[in-house]
Order: sequence, then C-alpha cells, then structure tokens
Amino acid sequence: MRYIVLTTGSCGNCYIFEHRGRSIIVDMGITMRKLESGFKSHGLDITKAEGLFLTHLHPDHSKGAGPFHRKTKCPVYMSEVAHNRNKSVLESQRIDEEGVRTFKYGEAVEAGPFAVESFSTSHDSEGSVGYLISCGGESFFIMTDTGRIPSDAYDRARRSKVKFIEANYDPDMLENGRYSPALKRRVRGIYGHLSNSEGVAFAKATSSRGDQVIFIHLSSNNNTPEIVRELAHETIESGIFVKVLERGAMTEGYLDGKEEDDEIREGYLF
Repeated sequence: MRYIVLTTGSCGNCYIFEHRGRSIIVDMGITMRKLESGFKSHGLDITKAEGLFLTHLHPDHSKGAGPFHRKTKCPVYMSEVAHNRNKSVLESQRIDEEGVRTFKYGEAVEAGPFAVESFSTSHDSEGSVGYLISCGGESFFIMTDTGRIPSDAYDRARRSKVKFIEANYDPDMLENGRYSPALKRRVRGIYGHLSNSEGVAFAKATSSRGDQVIFIHLSSNNNTPEIVRELAHETIESGIFVKVLERGAMTEGYLDGKEEDDEIREGYLF
C-alpha cells in the first residue's frame, strides 16, 4: 500500500491511498487540475479511484469535491452530521447531492478493496471526522483539524502502522504572533487545532518501533517544521519513522517502509 500527500495545510489538503492501482482520496482542498496532475505524476489512473472521503467541509479540505464528482462520477463520502448540518456549505461549494454518500460515526464503509472507518473529531465544522483506512490486513490513520483528541482515536491509531497526525501550532509562536485575540482563542480552543505537544504526545502514546508518523497541517504563521522535529526527537522513542510536512509539501511512501535510504536515515530517531 502506498500513500501520497499532494499538499497539506491551510493552502489545501489532499491525501491519496493506493493499493494495486485502486485508490481512495481523503480531502479535496485543491483544484481538479492539480489532482489529475498528481495522479499522473505518480503513475495512477484517476478512473480507478473508488471515492473521496472528506474529513470536514472547510474549503481547504473540500472546495474541490464538487468538480471531482462531476468529472469522475465517484462518490463523495462525509459524515451524516456533516451532510445534514452544512446544507448551505454544500450549496456554496457546489457539492451535488446526488454524489454524496453519508455514514454514521464509527461505521466502516467499503470502497473497492478499502474499508474506511470514521471517528468524530472536535472542530468548528460540524460533523468533522478522522479515518482509519484498512486494506489487505494493513491500516493508515489520519487525524487533522481537531481541538481535542477523541478517546476512540487512540485504539484506531494503535491499529495502524502509518499515522497522519496534526501538529498545527507552537503555543509560544501563537501567543506572541500577529493573530487577533479571537483567532488565537479559536486556534487553541476545543474546536480548533492540535498543538505540537498534543500531536507529538499522541504519536508517542500510540506508536511502536517500526511505525511511521507523518505530522501534517502545520501553520505557516505559528509553527515551523524544525520546532516539530526537535520536539518529536525529544519525545518519541528510537525506531519510529517520523516525517514533518511543511505547509504545501508533497511526499509519498509505503506501508512496508520502502522509502529511499536517505529518507530513512533522516527520518528515524536514534
């Protein structure tokens, strides 16, 4: 199984998970042209995509969902709560009702060879979720845009060998930065984002030797990759592969650890 990050952060978010040519997409905060280019550059056929799964309906995660469905006719999956409580957002983003498929929290959705299980997160977009994506006996975990870590995220993360975890902000940078007091409260609030220490502590609690942890959705104003790497190095035990993606970064990797040797030397914490 392969993962591909086309971009992450407030500039847009899009993750592809692929197994033997079949794929699913998590979040579509980019243009259709960029998605098609990403599929082509990584040797994938977009006509073999099984569907798009949205974590929530903020534009940096969902603005391309409408064009995606109209172009591919693939279903767009979101939580039942997100669908029922964000009708105006669906209309403004032109996400066609006919293409939407909904699920309840905790429900496992079958999409081709993939089983996609959701869990509720805490964000100011109603119905936001994280996912555990399983295929062929292996799993990926993704949790982003949440102000608090839900209790049922721990078990799902421990069941996964590859974890995508938000590390959005450094508290000191946020406090001393240029954001308004209201925006600072929003970011660090229960419906905001995870701080570096929260994301790294969660990774430590749910990872074991040989796992991969990819930190995502870093703020460009209130964080740096270097701060996250230093904290991870101090906190997470040796033998866990750690990668920190700066805003807008693209990367790919494999569940079975087929990264290039130089990436392994850079990523593993000794």
